[in-house]
Amino acid sequence: MAPSEETEFDLDLGHGVKANWRGGGEHDRAGLLEYHQCDGGICRSGGLPGGLCGGSILFDLPGMREAYPGRELWTVEQQEPLTLSPSVRCGCRGCTHHGWIRGGRWVPA
Repeated sequence: MAPSEETEFDLDLGHGVKANWRGGGEHDRAGLLEYHQCDGGICRSGGLPGGLCGGSILFDLPGMREAYPGRELWTVEQQEPLTLSPSVRCGCRGCTHHGWIRGGRWVPA
């Protein structure tokens, strides 16, 4: 679900990157909906409130490869604070947003 101007985010990763959990409750997290300022690209989402661009990250959990064949999945190296691999790159044409989520923080590439 796209954020509105009043959206409260589950995670503030720093560097203007925010995220909400995908999936059920705290113990049933399937991924992240990641939001950032699009760095001059053409946003596939058409632009979200506040000039945000969004992307979807799915975790490599049991059953996910079968449910989403051919989709890139991220490994949860550590849940708290959140550390993922590989890096995250915006899929919007021309956007340079790229980095890692390490120790619950955004680390720009």
